[in-house]
Amino acid sequence: MPKSKKTSNSLSDRAHQLAEKTGMPYTAALESLRTPRSEQTAPAQGGFVLTPEVERFIDGEGHIGVEYDLRAFLAQRAGSSKKYSCYECYEPGSVATDPTAVIFTVSVFDPDLNPATHVMMTNLAHAACTPSLVRWVVPVEIPHQPHRVSLEVPDDPEGRIIHFGLTATAYLAPPDEPEGPHLPVLLVTAEAEDYEPHPALFHLLDFHLLEDGFPDEGTSDMGEHGWTLRLEHNTGTVPPSWIAVRAATAAPKEGHGHFFLAALDLTDDWVTTARQRGQVLLLVGPVGPHTRIPLNEEDQDDVLDLLEDGLVRGGWCPLDAPADGHVCPTGAVRAR
Repeated sequence: MPKSKKTSNSLSDRAHQLAEKTGMPYTAALESLRTPRSEQTAPAQGGFVLTPEVERFIDGEGHIGVEYDLRAFLAQRAGSSKKYSCYECYEPGSVATDPTAVIFTVSVFDPDLNPATHVMMTNLAHAACTPSLVRWVVPVEIPHQPHRVSLEVPDDPEGRIIHFGLTATAYLAPPDEPEGPHLPVLLVTAEAEDYEPHPALFHLLDFHLLEDGFPDEGTSDMGEHGWTLRLEHNTGTVPPSWIAVRAATAAPKEGHGHFFLAALDLTDDWVTTARQRGQVLLLVGPVGPHTRIPLNEEDQDDVLDLLEDGLVRGGWCPLDAPADGHVCPTGAVRAR
């Protein structure tokens, strides 16, 4: 007699699915499914059954910039006696009558993309089906150009603020010495929003650039003024490449203040050159009485002329890949 085909509801398949979803070993998942719910070690009465990891998370471990009280949230759920559909078996349950596990899905801290950990989703399950756990997801939403900045008009009794849209383009400029490597240049072009282009607006941009460490002429070391540039390329995200230029004078409540943060089209050659040099020549404009930059993407050899002609300000900005980027506790479950 031929053996019956294994169905998707077989114990082995269910154990594999449970192990993949929770991160527990397959053997532990198999044992959990084999053990009748009535024989589980969870208490017979209802309430949350929390693992030490989840207890620590509820008490604040791994939180960055979080102000809500998870223990009060769970107490509210426990007192509400509301029924739920089990996250694992999809059968009904109730915190009031069933030992219940809680599954938190939490966004991972990133100093540029996600300046605080957030509980994105909370699911409930029978404690017999899965242990309580924290699942971490990495933020992948990368902003697109233009990036928007706001500049205060100095000594203005009306307290006016002018908004600029910033667009960045990467160039490989000619070497500054014979047979030397090309120079990685990031040209950030400013366009005033809600106003017709006017020289006074770009005098305003020029004023802030001078205040923030861009020199009157030539280039400077922007690292000495607190500037850094994060370069991400082919990260597996969509889009695959992005840049974050951290502004020296910004004082944000959370994460970094950004002069520029957006996705860019970057070539492998440009990224390799920038990383080998450890810094990028950051050009920003137009400044002074100029309202436009006479350059297109084909004019890579002419990009440095903008600096010589006084159309932009520039400085060498050091690359920085923060060690605390994408903070995810060791051994934590990674959400798929």
